Amino acid sequence: MVDVLARDIILIIYVLWLIITGTLVFFMQAGFAFLESGQVRSKNATHVYMKICANIGIGTLVWWLFGYAIFCGNWNYCLLGVVDPVDVDLLNVYGHWFTMWGFCLVSCAITSGAIAERFSFKAYLIYVTLYCGFMYPFFGWLAWSAGPLTRWGYVDYAGSVVVHFQGGLTALVAAMIVGPRIEKYSRTNKKTWLFEFGRGECYTIPGHSVSQMILGVFILCVAFYGFNVGSVVLGTLCEPTTHATAREMIRILATDIPTTTINVTMGMAGGILGALFGGWLMNKKPDPLTTGNGAVAGMVSICAGAVFVHPGFAIIVGVISGGIIPLVVKSLDKVGIDDTVGTCGVHCTPGAIGGIAVGVMGLIRPTYHGITSDIGIQALGFILCIFYSCLCAIIIFGGLKAMGLGRVSEEDETVGLDISEHMTPTYPEFVAGGFAGGYKEGLRF
Repeated sequence: MVDVLARDIILIIYVLWLIITGTLVFFMQAGFAFLESGQVRSKNATHVYMKICANIGIGTLVWWLFGYAIFCGNWNYCLLGVVDPVDVDLLNVYGHWFTMWGFCLVSCAITSGAIAERFSFKAYLIYVTLYCGFMYPFFGWLAWSAGPLTRWGYVDYAGSVVVHFQGGLTALVAAMIVGPRIEKYSRTNKKTWLFEFGRGECYTIPGHSVSQMILGVFILCVAFYGFNVGSVVLGTLCEPTTHATAREMIRILATDIPTTTINVTMGMAGGILGALFGGWLMNKKPDPLTTGNGAVAGMVSICAGAVFVHPGFAIIVGVISGGIIPLVVKSLDKVGIDDTVGTCGVHCTPGAIGGIAVGVMGLIRPTYHGITSDIGIQALGFILCIFYSCLCAIIIFGGLKAMGLGRVSEEDETVGLDISEHMTPTYPEFVAGGFAGGYKEGLRF
């Protein structure tokens, strides 16, 4: 009787925990909105906000219709709760749906920054539908739910690879297909019918608001605690009414939550330090954009092993993930890939580092908190994600390009997507003299 009462109390805590952490994960959309809008020119800020709204609206709809069913490998979850709502375990299924929905939106939003300032809003709506409805859910099933990687012991505790590396690699391929902004390079070279690369001198195109970007960083850092720490209960106490005793649930809450919290904090600090001094060394000056991105990169890299690694190891992983950002940015600029807000350095490479780092930690301490990690399985999951993400991204963005739906016209890009796509500039006072004058004179707002 006492154990039943204790379990009921803890289950109430469990529900509240899912709501709070899931809401924090969802609030990352605000972080992405500020992070991206601050790093684009003022003439494209409204377009960024509209894309975030599209993530939420369309992403939620397709996740409810069939995305979550694919993710779980259970077609009974299509139109969740509509067919047989009585048979749905509200505590576990609805709670899991809510949290994983937030993860899906985060992964989807990553690509937005890489192709900012030049990608059509209509095409972006199609991308969100395909990514949230099919692409992300299938790899989530493969690595997290009931797929082969799950059965083989693949470990990605809070999504370094499933969420961030997949989203970052999709963003990288999208940037290669869409091509660079018209002012980024002295000329553009179409090597194939599919990919476009910049050639000649590379120019820096500064964003319009460092303060907005840094605000976005702080929002993401706070929300990442929900992203990582929220996975403690979700990942360990699946179906707690059936499998876990009150004592076991208390033990998990008392040990895993503090461990995850400290590791996330150390990863963030390491990312800041790595980006600060790495950018300082490479650019001769400490760069606020690189440093801010380093905080996010550090938290991305620790997602995979948030409850698995030692805090000292977490800060090392963060330092590496943050320190590599300026190198990634320089390399992409040299190759001719225009990643507008540096998503590859913030999500793609840190996600890969985090996924592999869990395998490295497994060599040091193979089993921890009941989790066993194998470097071979971690590498296999990483390789599968590369092939799968690249294939899907080529199909989605290559298809959009073939249909002429991807990139906006050169005139629209010059005027800015706020006006050409939405007729609502974020800063109307900058459009002095009227829209017509701006178009005729080729002004760039």
